[in-house]
Amino acid sequence: MIRKVALYLLGALALSFGSAALPGIGAAPAVAQSEDYMAPNSRIRRDRQFPTEPQTYYERRELTRVGRSRSRSMIGQFGRCMWNRSNEDSLAFLDMTDMGFVNFGQIGWTREQVSDYFPIDTCLDRVARNNNSGVRLNYTDAGIRQWLIEAAYNDLYPDGPTWLQPGYVMAEREYPVSAAYPQVHASLNFADCLVAANPVDADYFYRTGQDSEEESAAVQRLMPTIGGCLPQGQTIDITPFTLRVWLGEGLWHAARNSVPAPDVTSEDEQ
Repeated sequence: MIRKVALYLLGALALSFGSAALPGIGAAPAVAQSEDYMAPNSRIRRDRQFPTEPQTYYERRELTRVGRSRSRSMIGQFGRCMWNRSNEDSLAFLDMTDMGFVNFGQIGWTREQVSDYFPIDTCLDRVARNNNSGVRLNYTDAGIRQWLIEAAYNDLYPDGPTWLQPGYVMAEREYPVSAAYPQVHASLNFADCLVAANPVDADYFYRTGQDSEEESAAVQRLMPTIGGCLPQGQTIDITPFTLRVWLGEGLWHAARNSVPAPDVTSEDEQ
């Protein structure tokens, strides 16, 4: 029997949306880095090596099809607008933050500086106009990071996880803003385990539209992987929304920080 799997929502770490958020995305309580944040514990497997055999990717036509609704969503449009303004600035921002990022004050940015780097108001207005809507997306600072990851990942890797090299491993993470928060580390260990064990299905799920049949099917394909990354007998609560946030972090890290596996034989001889 498939193990019950749950992920208590990250709260602000998994994005907090206001009342003007897209339909189907509920508001998340701002509980980042608090005792209410139920993260996987330290016993989560830390396996980070990708399959040693070459993987078969989904065809680009299929990836484009399943990603169409996500791409056309207000979130997708907003993320692309921000990403397209400056890929270089976006990548620099992603490098100086991690999943524990909840406000620009953590990296010493004032609101004026944020406006210098990101055309937030311009992009919000553009999305509203494109959708013939007088209602603008609400956003949080944490949301900016997650939407940029999605836009950057889909733009840089349109053909699936083409960054994947058989037998490579994920490099150790750095935590620019969350070094003192083990809950964040544990959650990302879990995400990294999922991506390392099943990078192709993790990538496919990340591209699916929210609440779509493809999303549901992708979750089912990931269930054995999710169970394999949990200690025997442990369960955690999860929603597809939270899984998408965590896998986005895992895929982004894997795509940008994969290295050859260490030579165990050489290490043993030393």
